[in-house]
Amino acid sequence: MIDIHTHILPGVDDGARDLAESLAMARQAVADGLTHLFATPHHRDYTSLSRLEVSQRVAQLQVELDKSGIPLTLLPGHEVRLYDDMFDDWANDLAGPLGESRYVLAEPLFHHYDKRTDAMLFELFDRGYLPIMAHPERIRPIQDNLALIEPFLARGGLTQITATSLTGNGDWRGKQTAETMLRNGMVHIIASDAHHSYHRTPTLAAARDAAAVIVGQEQAAAMVSARPLVIVNNEPVTVTPVFI
Repeated sequence: MIDIHTHILPGVDDGARDLAESLAMARQAVADGLTHLFATPHHRDYTSLSRLEVSQRVAQLQVELDKSGIPLTLLPGHEVRLYDDMFDDWANDLAGPLGESRYVLAEPLFHHYDKRTDAMLFELFDRGYLPIMAHPERIRPIQDNLALIEPFLARGGLTQITATSLTGNGDWRGKQTAETMLRNGMVHIIASDAHHSYHRTPTLAAARDAAAVIVGQEQAAAMVSARPLVIVNNEPVTVTPVFI
């Protein structure tokens, strides 16, 4: 399995506090069956790292994993917050795609989604990128009205739901929205959005199995394996636009 959304880099944002916790998270990931993991620090609100700095820190952490005998491959990325001035950060290399791919992990604001949000997502398309919307099931306006993301889906956008939205984390609205999205074919990828070794851990197997109850084992497996592998390899993905 491959996790495209984690905060495993130590001392960068609200994720791993130090190297020890990063290593603990990596061990959890391997024990759960993961082989690859993207480190995707928030591009705003915490330590702002350039794409080069993220790559350097990923390489440093990879050395520590290898020294510790943890068979996990790390890849660099950003969780790109959709602020109004996001493209200014993009121009300064403070935000960017996953690895060397054309896929962008894009995070809407938790309490706001409007035409400007769509405009930023569509500009990513126009620039030749393919945005992956991070955890839409946890975005309050989307919880209230799934039709908000119809234009994004119609354009061929991808969605990534959080593993714990399916396995239970006390957020009943997030769980309900995630399950509705699965039933309507609106989910393409499941990722952990892991922050710690004790809460929202880098594990996917339980969420994959929960999704399989709704969409079947083949589709659920694709959400944690085949489609994330497409991103690692920067290959095209074909999705069917969804309308609800």
